[in-house]
Amino acid sequence: MATFVPLIHSAHVRGFEIGRRLGLAGLRASLLMAAGCASGWDGERVHYKSWQPAWKGMDREATFRVGDPGEGWRPHRERGVQVAWSKGKTPAVIQVRSQCDEHGDSDLASFTDHLRIDFGQWEIQSQRAIEIVGREGLRTRVQAELDGVPVHLELVVLKKNGCLFDLQYITRPAAFDAGLASFDAVLEGFAFPLRGKGRR
Repeated sequence: MATFVPLIHSAHVRGFEIGRRLGLAGLRASLLMAAGCASGWDGERVHYKSWQPAWKGMDREATFRVGDPGEGWRPHRERGVQVAWSKGKTPAVIQVRSQCDEHGDSDLASFTDHLRIDFGQWEIQSQRAIEIVGREGLRTRVQAELDGVPVHLELVVLKKNGCLFDLQYITRPAAFDAGLASFDAVLEGFAFPLRGKGRR
């Protein structure tokens, strides 16, 4: 059975967006070090999967569309990052990732639970099923600690056509409510699979 590989791979992956952008001491290692190819994202609405030869089998990631988080969010085009924005003054991070191989057959609650890796504290405040791109997704709100600093997260996990998707919003508690509309805009614009001009 395939082993689930967390979409946010570990502290050295989280460090760039969650450490540097949230100003958390001790988490400066870069998201650039994440496994994977350079992003097929131009900072706009569509992320294109990285090309790989057919003999390697199933694609590791998906081509998908996202919504625009709005003014003040700066896109990051870094190695290992599929889609990510940060808002430095808040500070806050929104990330979207796809994984189309080796994610196993766990349910959405279990996939969500895997995202707690590297958090010293993890308390689920709410969790509910939602419909997204014609499939059931799981939306979870979490109070957590990262490197001893309190953070709040809004997470959406879903599976479709053999791919696992993870949408995350993370920020300090005082700024959480202010950024939820931006996360919702990204979520509302999410589309997969793509057809026509947006497909590659």
